[in-house]
Amino acid sequence: MKAEMAVLGTCLHDSRVALDTHIVPAYFESALHRELFSHIQTEVQAGRIVDVVTLSVGGLIESFGGAPYINDLIAHANVDRFSYYETLLIEEWQKRAIRSMCIQASSEEWPADRIMEAAARIESVRIQRAQSTSHLVEPLRKVPFEKEKQEPRAMTGIRRLDETLGGFQEGELTVIGARPSMGKTDVMLHLARMAAKGGYMPVVFSIEMSALSLVKRLLAMEGRFNRTKMRNPYELFTAAQKEKWPEMVQKVAGLGIYVVDQPAVTVSDMRSAVRRLLIDHAEARPVVFIDYLGLITPPHFFDGNVTAQIAAVSKGLKAMAKDFDCPVICLAQLSRAVEARADKRPMLSDVRDSGSVEQDADVVLFLYRDAYYSKQAGDKRMEIIVAKNRNGQTGFVTVTYIKETGILVDRDDPVSV
Repeated sequence: MKAEMAVLGTCLHDSRVALDTHIVPAYFESALHRELFSHIQTEVQAGRIVDVVTLSVGGLIESFGGAPYINDLIAHANVDRFSYYETLLIEEWQKRAIRSMCIQASSEEWPADRIMEAAARIESVRIQRAQSTSHLVEPLRKVPFEKEKQEPRAMTGIRRLDETLGGFQEGELTVIGARPSMGKTDVMLHLARMAAKGGYMPVVFSIEMSALSLVKRLLAMEGRFNRTKMRNPYELFTAAQKEKWPEMVQKVAGLGIYVVDQPAVTVSDMRSAVRRLLIDHAEARPVVFIDYLGLITPPHFFDGNVTAQIAAVSKGLKAMAKDFDCPVICLAQLSRAVEARADKRPMLSDVRDSGSVEQDADVVLFLYRDAYYSKQAGDKRMEIIVAKNRNGQTGFVTVTYIKETGILVDRDDPVSV
């Protein structure tokens, strides 16, 4: 409702914005607000001003809540932030429209394709800004035949993987798939640490694991603490480890990683959380991490059609990456079909319940460890398979994975448990 008040207040403060907005009365939840906005648009399009004075003279002010309420609306006005208010209002309308559509689809037993089409229409509503060629050509002004310094990107901290991917690209969706207990969450946290140390703002949506559990894993990585021993550090830690503990806690605190451990989260919830963080950290460059794809609450009703649900979510994640111009890295569970093959290295068809993930994702990485199947404790190798890379080459990179601490390092780097 605050967004509605801000939009109306700004329109009353400066009538010109009412001519330019893409908002329509139906986007308002309050009937009073719908009527007031409709009146403002009608009057402004006729060349008349709408404010507390004209509403009073016209005898309409009481029907729109009275002078105190109109003045309260105007107090919410901010022309500079009007675009942001528009976006918030549309996102709130979309949530209501999806809920309403779900109820109707359930009662009328709509087929999945009709639901997908209706949901796509609702979710396609967004504020589109025209871009002049005077701005679009800016990246092309430099002579393209000279070697130029690459813009900094969120790097993985793994040399050969960075050479293959060039880091995580703004506006791209990366999916990391693996079987359970293969090390997906540790890989995600490794990437979040690298992003944080590279000056980015990692935002981790942990749907399965609590925020405190993730922080403990980060602490184990930073301090190279054995996670089993961390369950009883008083008895099992050495004196040196106990002395090291406060320093490592401070290092984790200083990473600036934001964790949302909401158990039932939609893509819209994620967008809202990232947007709120960017209000407080306007200059930050976010990188979004999600654990994991199959646990994201789908935005609409599909009558048990899991494939359609996952497809809708993956398209929403890709749209979020594009809209926020940030990398989105999402973990995914692989189907049991992997286990039936002699070579258990994953393939694109193994992403559970969705062929559309292959289409939506710009990059698909798979994790594979021989030790997962052979149970050889001394085998620390993990293969990171680049199965899809829209703007580059595919292949695989082998790293050292220390499960006891959760750390990943290049194969030729020294490691300790």
